[in-house]
Amino acid sequence: MLVTPAKAADVLRRLPAELQAPSLHPYYLLADAERDRGLSPCFFVHEEGGESYYHAFHTEPVPGTEFVDVQSAYGYGGPVASTTDPAFLQSASAVWKDWCQEKKVLVEFIRFHPLLENWRFFSGDIFDDRMTVWIDLAVPGLMAQYTTRVRTAVRKALKSGLHVEWWAAAEFRAVFPELYTDTMRAIGADDEYFFPPSYFERLLTGAAEGAGAPWLAICRDDRKVLAGAIFLPGAEMVEYHLSAANVEGKSRGATNLILHEAALRGQLAGKRRLHLGGGSNAAPANPLLFFKAGFSSQRARFRIGRQIHEPQAYSALKVYWASRHGASGNRILFYR
Repeated sequence: MLVTPAKAADVLRRLPAELQAPSLHPYYLLADAERDRGLSPCFFVHEEGGESYYHAFHTEPVPGTEFVDVQSAYGYGGPVASTTDPAFLQSASAVWKDWCQEKKVLVEFIRFHPLLENWRFFSGDIFDDRMTVWIDLAVPGLMAQYTTRVRTAVRKALKSGLHVEWWAAAEFRAVFPELYTDTMRAIGADDEYFFPPSYFERLLTGAAEGAGAPWLAICRDDRKVLAGAIFLPGAEMVEYHLSAANVEGKSRGATNLILHEAALRGQLAGKRRLHLGGGSNAAPANPLLFFKAGFSSQRARFRIGRQIHEPQAYSALKVYWASRHGASGNRILFYR
């Protein structure tokens, strides 16, 4: 059944600490809904025999139909549960499918969290996508995990007078959104990588929603801001969420220094892993993946999931879409 954000937060908090990823928290989903007015955040919980199944997601109307779809928030999502007992998961899946039928869910598209490997709680189709990078914060001497390239960049940034500050939400919000938007424009990013002001306002008030406040990093010298980043702390992990840097910041290694300082902060906070994510596509030679890979040899697989709840309607829509717009390839939400 669907529950309130407060109830959902309580259920997530009672799950094993290693499953409490910040991007699964209700406050993150509520902030993520600010990206698009069509998104409706939902929190599905099934409890039975002392066990709990938790699934946070958005629904959105499927254009031109009576259906809605289910989709993960930007980044990662998918169900988690207190057990992998097959009988419990089958029971949770049956209740979930009944809910989807009642709400006229056409299809669901899940971006599983690489560190949780939470596809094990999912009853639909699972597909490999790409590799991601994470830093082991339990290992002393972080710099030893970095490649020579990254160690050099961090030292260069420090030597040139850069330093990282951790800002409060209000002052960060006055600087970072514009810097982020300019960065996305400079690299020709797709529309999905841009966020309205309301998104940042809601995201940065996470502490008021009962979640850990985001860590807000600014890298600067004694004259100006060169880069910034948002990190989401969870019970045992930290997620690298958004970052931005101007041309000078990139040339002076500002983002390298931010990631190093975030890893140090994570260690001091007793976190076990800092997840950096993957590349902008699945290519092994992707430049963004290459940049992140310099911080660690640790890898985690990113997978996506699909469950078609109305096969006939889904197939008919795909045929209709192809006749109007051409082939949609393997995209699950091809109409988006």
